Amino acid sequence: MQPSDTVQPIVLLVDKEDPAAHLDAVAAAAAASVSAYARRESDDAWENWVFGRFTKTVRRAGPKAFEKLAAHAPSGIVVVGQAKAVAFEPGTYEEMPKALRALQVSGTQLPDGEPAPGTADAPVIVLNADLEMSTGKAGAQAAHALLAWYLTLSTEERISWCDGGCRARVRPAAGADFSALAAAAGAGPLIVDAGLTEIAPNTATAFVAAPVAPAAPAT
Repeated sequence: MQPSDTVQPIVLLVDKEDPAAHLDAVAAAAAASVSAYARRESDDAWENWVFGRFTKTVRRAGPKAFEKLAAHAPSGIVVVGQAKAVAFEPGTYEEMPKALRALQVSGTQLPDGEPAPGTADAPVIVLNADLEMSTGKAGAQAAHALLAWYLTLSTEERISWCDGGCRARVRPAAGADFSALAAAAGAGPLIVDAGLTEIAPNTATAFVAAPVAPAAPAT
């Protein structure tokens, strides 16, 4: 990230004594990012960012630092399983509060583990499992995908998602499975990374899967 770039800070709670599962943290980061935008009180900080590259940076904080930052986060605290995340308004690096700038970005990796069961109506963010992204990188890509999906919703659908707790689930998919799900009718916009960190440019990373139609009643 260049100093003059506009970026949205997302903060993950990383408790070394009791870490959350990787996929739960990715889902929490994504939902917090969109929650901050959905709950905005003014478009001043968001207007150019949301219609541009909507760049995000996922940072990690221990319990004490997280608690202090969360008190001022417009997203509120988003909880998925044991994972917790908050997100803020976008701004330049120079505008970012010192407490946020001081947090580490690179190397954020939480352990694999059984993700918490999500609600059936929560949007499912599909991650490209071939890329083996870190928790921080995956969280940013998932947040891109969830925001792109959110922007396709009607006003009523946006309100419903927020009123339902800003929930999201994450599913890894590899190879042909990822490609097939991305091509399905009703899938959200496909996110293609610029290649600034971890992965090659023009690599497809994530999208929100098409909603699953309810099963027909038995006759």
